[in-house]
Amino acid sequence: MKNLLHNIQILAMLALTIVGILSCSDELHDVGDVQVSFTATLPTDTRTRSFGKAEQVNTLVVGIFKKGVADVHTNSGGSWNYYEIDRQSFPINGTSIDVQLTLAQEQTYSFVFWAYYYDGNQSIYDITKLTAIEMNGLPDPITFAQAEAADAFFATIEDITITGDCSYPVELVRPLAQINVGTTGTPMQSTFTAKAVPNTFYPFTNTVSGNAEFTWNFSETTTETFSVGGTEYNYLAMGYVFAPTTATNISAKLTLTDGNNSKTVEFPQVEIEVNQRSNIAGNFTPTE
Repeated sequence: MKNLLHNIQILAMLALTIVGILSCSDELHDVGDVQVSFTATLPTDTRTRSFGKAEQVNTLVVGIFKKGVADVHTNSGGSWNYYEIDRQSFPINGTSIDVQLTLAQEQTYSFVFWAYYYDGNQSIYDITKLTAIEMNGLPDPITFAQAEAADAFFATIEDITITGDCSYPVELVRPLAQINVGTTGTPMQSTFTAKAVPNTFYPFTNTVSGNAEFTWNFSETTTETFSVGGTEYNYLAMGYVFAPTTATNISAKLTLTDGNNSKTVEFPQVEIEVNQRSNIAGNFTPTE
């Protein structure tokens, strides 16, 4: 194995909990329902790359929560007692999504925003509980388009008391690390496995948990490339995983085959971090 490079590149800012009010009406209202609007935005650079451009992200789910004792969650990041009272879905056709909700005045709410790919039947993510989103098993075999469909974004807004018609900005960010594997040689069929990876994400605390193994068994090659240090690498594998807000190491392995030869390369330490790109690149071949 020659010229092994392992590089982390920042994908976007790590702003994770959004609490910003653009405008609220100062008019007096009778106690009752009012219109609350949100403008959710994807990062502006997401649609300009080969992979990681959020092109398949087509649905925004908004969970509406209130505080109480009905549903208490505990994880390594702490505990909270938000319970979901409603959720609504909105189509995504660009980088900005307008959300309109009807909410009761003089009530305090919190919100989870989850943007992902949904085909009307199934998804890589289980969002039965928006307070604890799980990554399901991957398709086997998998295409690069299916791997890219795991891209997702989130934001939270906590403890807003509704006093009238209001508007809020919401900046969506990735809760994921993107792992890219590339070679200076010819693209070939590959299988990539990431081990000891988190598989559950908690939006309100921006924490992860779990110790899972995910395998991307690619049934095809791609002509897409990525750059590290000015060198272009042909994609062998690509995938998204939940990751913590501080860098941590996982292990991984790559198996290459050209139809006649096969070789497995072990990576005992691959650094991942939320909202960043981990590049594993070198002159990988099935014979050397």
